[in-house]
Amino acid sequence: MNYKMMGERIRRQRIFNKMTQEKLAEHANISVSFLGQIERGERKPSLETVVNIANSLGVTVDQLLSDSYKIAPKSLVDELAFLVREKSEEEIKTVIEVTKTLIKHNKKD
Repeated sequence: MNYKMMGERIRRQRIFNKMTQEKLAEHANISVSFLGQIERGERKPSLETVVNIANSLGVTVDQLLSDSYKIAPKSLVDELAFLVREKSEEEIKTVIEVTKTLIKHNKKD
């Protein structure tokens, strides 16, 4: 398990959610210093702590641990669905257009 990568994912999601370390630590029932150590990959959280952090961030545990296992194609679709679940119709259309453009570009290479 790559704890540094998991910590980076936690940090990115926390920032994406516009949460401070203090707020996330409070929600996850851990200290701010422990959260900082987790985000830097310096400490290994328990499974219970990872679950609490995931719940506090509104993500799944597998999203935080995604480098620890091989992602099946269905999981990628699930991840994409999760990413757009609370987005506006306009934002979803933009994601679709960008994806189409990338696919076309990759076919030319």
